[in-house]
Amino acid sequence: MAETLADMLAIAAGNPALVVLAVALATFVLEDAATVGAALLAAEGVLPVPAAVLGLFIGITLGDLGLYGIGALARRWQWLETRIGKPRLTRGQAWLSGRLLPAILLARVTPGLRVPCYTASGYLGVSFAAFAAIAVAAVAVWSVAAFTLVFFYGQVAKAWLGSFSWIAGAVLLIAVIGWPYILRMRRSA
Repeated sequence: MAETLADMLAIAAGNPALVVLAVALATFVLEDAATVGAALLAAEGVLPVPAAVLGLFIGITLGDLGLYGIGALARRWQWLETRIGKPRLTRGQAWLSGRLLPAILLARVTPGLRVPCYTASGYLGVSFAAFAAIAVAAVAVWSVAAFTLVFFYGQVAKAWLGSFSWIAGAVLLIAVIGWPYILRMRRSA
């Protein structure tokens, strides 16, 4: 089985289009883990760097725009508007429109804020063009920066730990996945 999986990875890694597709799809499952995994695999030489970065960019961007779209679709539910109230929606739209850049940037780097902020942007009818421009720029900067940091981490781990570099990768992946839970536990304590 392990040989079959290794063979499948080798075939996929040899086809940049498959790498882009696989990494993009992985971002829909868990964005941070996909970033760490793609960067570590690229640092090991398993994935080509340009295809991994492009896959991250495409997947994360589509996810962000999709969240806006979900919010925009939710506007069709009249009962939601009546529960929230028209005055509150108007104030929320004005507030978010006036602070769209910092809101998106903060949501991009803070675990747990992206879904509510991006869906609220769609629901409140914030300009899609403004939202998309800021979100795409934020993804470009953030995903490349995160990928680069993890990529170099992986290269250093490989140089120092050799064949045991996967341990450093596993520790980093666990830390990235566990970080939001650690923050929640600290806040509640």
